[in-house]
Amino acid sequence: MSNYNQFSFLFKKNQGLNHPKIIEFGAILFLGLIALFLNSRMIRDGVNGLGDLFWHLTWVQHFSQQIAEGILYPRWIAGTNYGYGSPTFVFYPPLAYYIGSVFKLIGLDIEQTFSALFTLAIFLSGLNFYIFARSQWDKIPSLVGALAFMSAPPVARILSFGGLTTAFATALIPLGLYLTNQSITKPKWRIALVFFWATLALTHLPSLLLYTIIWFIYTLFLFPQHPWKSVLATQVSAGIGFGLVCFYLIPAILEQSLINIDYMTDVKGGWYENMLGSSSLPIFPIGEIKYLNYAFVHQSVNILIGFSLLLIFCLSQAKIIRKALFWFAFIGVIGFLMSRLSAPIWAISSTLQKVQFPYRLIMIYSFGGAALFGLTANGLLQKRGWIKIFPLALLIVLLILNLKYTYRLSRSLPTTQNPGRGVIPNLEYLQTIINDPFTDKLTDVGEYRPLLPDGSSPPVPIINQPQVSVENGEAEVTIDDWGSYSRKFTVAAETPSLIRIRTYHYPAWHLSVNQEERPIDIAEDSTMQFELEPGSYQIELQYRQWTKALVLGTGLSVASAVAFIIFSLFNFKTKSPLN
Repeated sequence: MSNYNQFSFLFKKNQGLNHPKIIEFGAILFLGLIALFLNSRMIRDGVNGLGDLFWHLTWVQHFSQQIAEGILYPRWIAGTNYGYGSPTFVFYPPLAYYIGSVFKLIGLDIEQTFSALFTLAIFLSGLNFYIFARSQWDKIPSLVGALAFMSAPPVARILSFGGLTTAFATALIPLGLYLTNQSITKPKWRIALVFFWATLALTHLPSLLLYTIIWFIYTLFLFPQHPWKSVLATQVSAGIGFGLVCFYLIPAILEQSLINIDYMTDVKGGWYENMLGSSSLPIFPIGEIKYLNYAFVHQSVNILIGFSLLLIFCLSQAKIIRKALFWFAFIGVIGFLMSRLSAPIWAISSTLQKVQFPYRLIMIYSFGGAALFGLTANGLLQKRGWIKIFPLALLIVLLILNLKYTYRLSRSLPTTQNPGRGVIPNLEYLQTIINDPFTDKLTDVGEYRPLLPDGSSPPVPIINQPQVSVENGEAEVTIDDWGSYSRKFTVAAETPSLIRIRTYHYPAWHLSVNQEERPIDIAEDSTMQFELEPGSYQIELQYRQWTKALVLGTGLSVASAVAFIIFSLFNFKTKSPLN
């Protein structure tokens, strides 16, 4: 008899409430309410401007504005870097910003938009974990696991420190494992797995890299247990998913040589200083434990308690103990990869180092902990008698403590509408992002600034520079139109003149003088300049997205779409290995 049936007497008086679909809907609704609670501070009091939130607030504003202008995929963000612009979305995945643009374009202000975005991400993390868990357990342990994942201390850190795309990537982790397990035995699910990989690739690249490595190793362990063709076809799903989004991935990879991408490797001391056990991230810090350190320690304690409860109360349940050992080993490997003990592994791969922070793995670590929590609840609920009451109560207490930690952390941080006793760093700049984002007063991350011709890093952009300036000679400039992707102006030159345009050089920009294309010179600050002889000129600068890398990537996406159609037809016709 299932755990749910053991408690079904609670609903006997009203058979309508006992309908499985009603109960599933109730569980999902409950997860939505928890998401609202976990993000209640942002919903009520606005954002805090901590962590990477400055960048995400800026990017959503400008991304949605350029969509409103008719630019369907805004790769060049024209108004950042004090108007110099940035090829941000050549390199940064756009999906979360499309979602944010929907909220913006239906009338929400930027703080309401971020409240909606983070609430949605938390809800999806719980929903996707519930979907994953329901393929293995009954409703109650699935709900316990989902709540453990949503309320994990690292999730609280994401909420409080503005990890927008990390939050959405985290929400996809359990869905990916669910679709993988389904794809092994049910070929039609491989079609959904293709879309999963495409979605993750368009969400957060560091998470994509880390998850792909772990996922591939996981699939290797499936070969002895399942037909090799099923496992191989499941692996092919990832390749096709990546292929579908080559229009983004290929430029993001091939055009890195044009930008200051190495800047990423030195952020906060570099990858080595961002490993657990370093001076900046001690595993067991002395003094006040907070933020990431607390999140790791708190989550580790939860995992150890859950695993101990299984060993004490469910030792006779061999199948559950085997699964518990798997998840505990999985968690141990992830913990090892976050620590300095794994530094030799990170040191051999420059690509892996671009993840920047090995502790990004803490979200996968938390997923493993939530799975162990759900498994513990499942094992305990199968026990007979009152022996299960104490350990179940302890699990509930741990969930409540997680929720309490999230709430207390959010309440301790100042926000725009309720600063409390705290002080928001760079409050004036944050208010500019929120209230005045399109007046060339905002900067951008250093890694996306285009390099100088000799490969050196460009200088920091200077605020309040004119859109067009005369560097040498005598000339009069009249701005006719200054759009995100098209700039038109008139130059009347009395003497030979050097004209500088306050826009970073990038291969997608094309200059025409009196309707004839003209080569562009690169100034010492990586902006564009050109020379004119005396005379009157109509100048037009256009951003044409079709660089060589984009043409190649789009071609591969089209080819992958054809491959996807063939792959889908094949898997629709393929019978399950179980049939």
